[in-house]
Amino acid sequence: MKLYHIQKHNRLFAYDELQFDGKEYFTYEYSRQRKKMTQIGILTKEEANRVIVKQFNQEVVRLTLDEDSRIWYHRPKEWIEDNYNQKTDGIFGINTGGSFEVVAYNDKNEEIETAIVNITPGTMSLEEYKQIQLEVRKLFELFSYDLSERNIQEENILKRVQFPLYPQREFIELLNHFSEYTLKIMESPEQQLTVNRQKIHVHQVKKWKPSIIIENSIKQNGRVTADVIEKTYDIKEHQMIRFMAEEFQRRIEVEVAMEKKQLTLLMDEIRELQDVERKEQSNLVFKFRSLINILLSDCAKLQQRSLIWNDAANKVNEILDVPLLQCEPMTIEETHTFRMHPIYSEVYEIYLAYEELSPVLTETFRAFIQSLLKSPTLYEVWVLLKIIHYFSEWGLDAHEFVVDIQKKYKDSKSISGYKKQFRLENRPFDIGIYYDFTFDGSGYRPDFVIGFFEKENKQWSLHTLDAKYKCYSEMTKGEQTLLNDLKHSCTRYLNDLFDGDLKVKSATLIHTDIKSLNWNVKEKQVNTEDNQHTIAHFHFTPFESKNLQIYLKRLLHENSGLDHCCPKCGQFVEGTIQNTKEFQNKISRKILYNCSVCEEVWVANFCSSCSYHGRNMKLFYYNGYPKYLARQLYKYPTHNYNIQVGESWDVHCPNCYKTFDHKINYIVKHTIRNEPMIIRSF
Repeated sequence: MKLYHIQKHNRLFAYDELQFDGKEYFTYEYSRQRKKMTQIGILTKEEANRVIVKQFNQEVVRLTLDEDSRIWYHRPKEWIEDNYNQKTDGIFGINTGGSFEVVAYNDKNEEIETAIVNITPGTMSLEEYKQIQLEVRKLFELFSYDLSERNIQEENILKRVQFPLYPQREFIELLNHFSEYTLKIMESPEQQLTVNRQKIHVHQVKKWKPSIIIENSIKQNGRVTADVIEKTYDIKEHQMIRFMAEEFQRRIEVEVAMEKKQLTLLMDEIRELQDVERKEQSNLVFKFRSLINILLSDCAKLQQRSLIWNDAANKVNEILDVPLLQCEPMTIEETHTFRMHPIYSEVYEIYLAYEELSPVLTETFRAFIQSLLKSPTLYEVWVLLKIIHYFSEWGLDAHEFVVDIQKKYKDSKSISGYKKQFRLENRPFDIGIYYDFTFDGSGYRPDFVIGFFEKENKQWSLHTLDAKYKCYSEMTKGEQTLLNDLKHSCTRYLNDLFDGDLKVKSATLIHTDIKSLNWNVKEKQVNTEDNQHTIAHFHFTPFESKNLQIYLKRLLHENSGLDHCCPKCGQFVEGTIQNTKEFQNKISRKILYNCSVCEEVWVANFCSSCSYHGRNMKLFYYNGYPKYLARQLYKYPTHNYNIQVGESWDVHCPNCYKTFDHKINYIVKHTIRNEPMIIRSF
């Protein structure tokens, strides 16, 4: 069976074959040839009289045969949902994402050929799609550890990230033992006797049976059919050892990919910090150097682990190349040989010890994870897990999240509608998360609602986040499409998601278009009251992933009033107030924050221009007297959401676009898709 990109008009045109990795096909939504969208065509055996497409073992498409080309294709408006034909614009291979199985049947309803095809969002590359699958699988595993019951060794912790790495040392010890005993098996492998009926010469007959005597007397050609006993090394234990070795290989590949990505992020942060360090003239330089040293230490740890993983990968490849293991892998099970044979039993015990390095997942939950990896909502689930991952650095119990998710899936076969308030110990706030939850009253269902509950004043700050699979920068009417999406998924939620006094503080789009990002959309059609940092959109992909961290930091400080909480670990930090100035009924000041737990540094400054002109002021009691406080202007050593000022470590005010030195004028060019272009006016 082969799969092609096709177009069907008056006649069917077949173009290139879909990308094939030896096991599965891959393509993208909205693929094009000659500026027109293509769908998927199936070329299968002549005897096929029915071809269907399945997802999650359910038929969703019946394909039609084009008699001229003998290619099967999907006619529009034949999508099947809940066992009923549905009127829809969904066309297999154009605008339907996920993983599908194509099955061909003959006239006896016998399955004759199958193929798997993965259709990724049009704005996502195949490499990104596979990376997301890898990270979803890894994050679920990571969250399944109950860290309160595990003694995580210092060598398996990155100080900057504060989340455990896979126990490499224990794995390498097991792999070395596995290699040692596998080599012993190669020297003296177990055999199996098989009985096969073959044509043999009469002088080869070991035991004459009546049937052989009769055949020989009738044919008298010197050859008879007899049972031949043969020895073979092709036993299921060797297939299982092959499976074990491939599992070790997969483990190494996963850890290498995850740690390589983490190393890249840390190196990028080091470069940003070193750049800021060169620009800064104050005592903050020493704090930046402290952060850089932490990052360098983490990078050195990852680089050393990379060398060890490389040696381990070579060792596994050597095992997989031995002649005895050139067989199909078989899922592990306990056998008589694994129980009783002294060497085979050691190999089996080593693999069981390897499995104990990872958390135990139920078969139901494993099936759930596997279904997610093939789901059209894979990107949304990945975003959810990355949010949980980042919040775990603030004290959220990720294991509690996984327990909840397993229960919800067991009860409803879905995680849509998930909601939870996570109570954080030793933090000034709790965190609330809603995923794909329908709210009473409005009936709206944002992809995510993120809430911060300030414990002292018992108030919630709520924020929506909606995922879009669009590449606005490549659309003919991308600006208008983005504007419509902002109205629908931001302005609407800000105004109407809740009834009564409860209001959404900010609304944001998350997408995969790396050429589009605006942390502070001011377009009047979507932000009618010109509020700062209430509407935004940003890109987030596996290889452009820092923006989610910036977004959550922005929610914490800018939108929830928790600027005294560390954006890295969530701890309360007592800021150092500097440069307090009073003028009539106004007051301005600068606050320096330095977290003693993780060394993070940030500054809450103020805009001199807005302070002078009385813009965006808030009432503040100073020494018992009411004063108006200038709007705080946040800046960070790395990952700023306020626009950076040229080559200096400073940021532009999101309201007037001036800086701390308000005497300098700027020309500002606004756009919806990207942050404003700010040019100094001379």
